[in-house]
Amino acid sequence: MRDLPDPRPPERDQLLVRVRACGVCYHDLLVREGIYRHLVNMPLVPGHEIAGDVVAIGPEVGRMCVGDRVTSTNRETCGQCDLCRTGQEGICPNQHFFGHNGPGGYAGYALLRENALSVVPTSISAEQACVLSCAVGTELHAIRDVGQVRAGETVLVTGAGGGLGIHGVQVGRVCGAFVIGLTSSAAKADAIRAAGADEVVVFERGRRFDDLIRSLAPAGVDVVCDNVGEPVFDSCFRTLAFGGRYVFVGQLNDRRISFNPAWPLLRNTQLRGSNSSTRKELDEVIKLTTAGRIRPVLDAVLPLAEAAEAHRRVAAADVTGRIVLVP
Repeated sequence: MRDLPDPRPPERDQLLVRVRACGVCYHDLLVREGIYRHLVNMPLVPGHEIAGDVVAIGPEVGRMCVGDRVTSTNRETCGQCDLCRTGQEGICPNQHFFGHNGPGGYAGYALLRENALSVVPTSISAEQACVLSCAVGTELHAIRDVGQVRAGETVLVTGAGGGLGIHGVQVGRVCGAFVIGLTSSAAKADAIRAAGADEVVVFERGRRFDDLIRSLAPAGVDVVCDNVGEPVFDSCFRTLAFGGRYVFVGQLNDRRISFNPAWPLLRNTQLRGSNSSTRKELDEVIKLTTAGRIRPVLDAVLPLAEAAEAHRRVAAADVTGRIVLVP
């Protein structure tokens, strides 16, 4: 840890937010380790899951006031390009991703644009609020919007005990799907079931497990929400039903995957990518959480001084749900 200068006063549509909580995402580790390198500017304050209180606003801020409790999306965007104007700001080419190519939330204060923030009701704590966009909204975007799951279909969620996966299980249930949670940790199985999984598959790392999934879904799964990537791809892809959709959400290493193009051709399956969530989706997640339909799962709340320990635990997959840091 080190002391940084106080942020400058907010300009135009910026707000100065006193950070009350910041989630620890595996993305933070990938940036720190150099696996994600594109556009990363060092030195860097990590963290893109930010919640706090507005302490100052710029002259063009229109939706928020000093004193509002807010939480952020993963990034601030230009708001002017064709992608932003058509509701696809998650892939805005002019974005600043917090803790990646812009300052993040492992700090006392954050200077953020209004288009990256939503107001949070008092019924949701800052520790819960900070994970709503990344940990929950990303899964909502992947399963409902990209995967286009329909009620009664089967969804397989990989990394189901992690920060994304355990919320993906809940999102699948909200969408009316039959949900199978996949994990390599038997110790997390009960928590995955408590989150709403209809079935949990525990597999041994390095071994194929498609037969275990096929025993639960003989016709295959309709949607795979893959939060892990290469380590589980081969077995998971083999479980897709005819017309199934494989949605990539996470990739935990820098290794490539390969597959026979005849697989998607003969079974009419699709490979899709899902990139984070929009502010509109964050607003939806806030409503779902307020209504009790989504329950943020926090493994631990640690002081910012223990950020290194938080990273060690996330790297070791010793976390059920999210770890949150508080200044």
